[in-house]
Amino acid sequence: MYMKRVLFGLIAVVMLSGTATNAVAKHGGCAAQKKKNKRAQAKTTMADPGEGDYDIKHLLFHLTVSDTSIYVEGDVATTAEVVATSMSNYVFELGNTLTIDSAKINGTILPVTTAGDVRTISLPTALPSGSMFTAQVYYHGMPPTGGGFFNGITHTVSSGGTHMVYTVSDPWVALNWWPCKQSVNDQADSVDMFISVPDSVVDGSEGKLVNVDMTSTPGRWIYHWKTNYPIDYYLISIAVARYAEYKSYLHFTGSTDSMLIQNFFLDTATFNPAHKAKFDSVGLMIDYFSSLFGRYPFWEEKYGMCLTSLGGGMEHQTMTTIGVVYTTTIAHELMHQWFGDHVTYKTWGDMWLSEGFASFSEQLYLNKFWGADAARAHRLYQLSGATSDPCGMTYVNDTTTSDSLFTANQYPKACLIINTLRYLAPEDSLFFKVLRTYQSTYSFGNASTADFKAIAESIYGFSLDTFFNQWIYGRGFPNYKVAWNQSGSTVWVKLMQSQSCPSYTNHFSTPVQVRLRAGSIDTFIKVYNSIDTQVFSFEWAPTVTNVYLNTDVWTVMRVLGSSIRDVSLGVGDIKKHGSINVRPNPSDNYWEISNIPEATALTLLDVTGRKLWEGKSNNGTTQIPGATLPTGNYLLQVGDDKKHVKLVRW
Repeated sequence: MYMKRVLFGLIAVVMLSGTATNAVAKHGGCAAQKKKNKRAQAKTTMADPGEGDYDIKHLLFHLTVSDTSIYVEGDVATTAEVVATSMSNYVFELGNTLTIDSAKINGTILPVTTAGDVRTISLPTALPSGSMFTAQVYYHGMPPTGGGFFNGITHTVSSGGTHMVYTVSDPWVALNWWPCKQSVNDQADSVDMFISVPDSVVDGSEGKLVNVDMTSTPGRWIYHWKTNYPIDYYLISIAVARYAEYKSYLHFTGSTDSMLIQNFFLDTATFNPAHKAKFDSVGLMIDYFSSLFGRYPFWEEKYGMCLTSLGGGMEHQTMTTIGVVYTTTIAHELMHQWFGDHVTYKTWGDMWLSEGFASFSEQLYLNKFWGADAARAHRLYQLSGATSDPCGMTYVNDTTTSDSLFTANQYPKACLIINTLRYLAPEDSLFFKVLRTYQSTYSFGNASTADFKAIAESIYGFSLDTFFNQWIYGRGFPNYKVAWNQSGSTVWVKLMQSQSCPSYTNHFSTPVQVRLRAGSIDTFIKVYNSIDTQVFSFEWAPTVTNVYLNTDVWTVMRVLGSSIRDVSLGVGDIKKHGSINVRPNPSDNYWEISNIPEATALTLLDVTGRKLWEGKSNNGTTQIPGATLPTGNYLLQVGDDKKHVKLVRW
């Protein structure tokens, strides 16, 4: 979802043909809107344990709706298999503003009892495990009014005066427009959707458009959509408006196979040509993502988008509902077809496996089609969101509200954590092998964080306990200060790490990108920071002028201040001076130095190289003043050969 799915940070570079614009979209459009329109009372799982007694096989919708009202009437038939030892009640969810007219189990009308949004049909005889049954519920009514993401079904009017009605069921509001079982672990094997709308009004939904019946009901058209791919309840949708269809075909690279791209615009005659061009980018994106993660999972049916006034996008399977037409939003929702739709998270706590990868796709798209600078700019924008919460946690422990689910941690932070996992890979190709293996292993099913971790470990060849404990299950991010020094061709870099939320995660062992700058020359080095204060040395002949961290945004971190040259780095307590004696060291007053030739030049420096004192050695012992100096490290330059002794003031 863009928002939802996040409209967080998008450096929106538009269509693949034409000029890139750098409108900074509120990627948060998705996410931010989601948070504004949260459902007051959410839940962590199914509303009633009785919903776990059966496994859905097929859904058959017969609904009558219009483009001017959210009023809905019709029936939904659920064909399912009993998976409990026996089932004496059929339990489902339907919002309490909707009225049930009647209900049937295997053709027999039975009474329905209501407790809030939970509806129960008591069976005359319990059904044994393995039994197949069909529950058909006839209903009508006005769902809760509202807008945004967390409403179920919404009516709006475009700026051009076009009425539209569309649904968004994520995370737990499918019950506001159809009788359902809201469990992410029970995909329906197939769905037939018959939607009756006023004539000349169009419905967009999942799967293939089988037929449009324009004659059987005067004044109405009936759309029949069918999907034969497994689908989660929250990925089922309708979008109803006076749309004009805009379709094309994608031919996969290296194959004779093709697939349908089927979009619905509000009005192709006046539709902004730039928007049209952005939608034309979809085929290129599908082909590119297919080369990275495996072929688009639903290619035998379609991919499409219905344009609405939604403040972002929602990745309904094969038919995204979209209102923000930046190409990064389009890429985000498309990526969900792999991460979220094809492989769905096992629990709501694992949601970073969907939102994080969808956000990650945005910079993949930008890097491929607009270049590395555009992708880097996008990551920098995401970094600001990723570090907005000093104690943010990627894995969701509190799944009771939409506010706790859809946070910056699920979008920019999870995206950049995935980027860090890529940086950690022994070879970049292995990172993408992890993603392809994850897709193939859990195809049309559910996966947890532990499942993903196990695949990554098997392909990387080492444990990722530390990575997941600190980045996924831990909180916060590291802060860094950096100091450096150079002597000849040797460069020392000192990383000093603190943590944004040390009471939860007191150290991040992580790869860090170090950038050495020598005038207009740069070199990039990857180091692994394993302790809070760590010094690295490199051989690099050019004269260093500055040192930077994480300029390509491989890691979630904050760099505190500019780098500082510390001329004590790389200098031992006594370096290359044989039997020179210094005492006391450390000292709180002065140092005495002996065993050097009389009249040797002595210069006291601070770590930046600033001269603090100078003199010459005596015959015997020479006192170096330090009583007025602040605590810290200092250097005593001995003679003109630039050899140094490190002095410590405490």
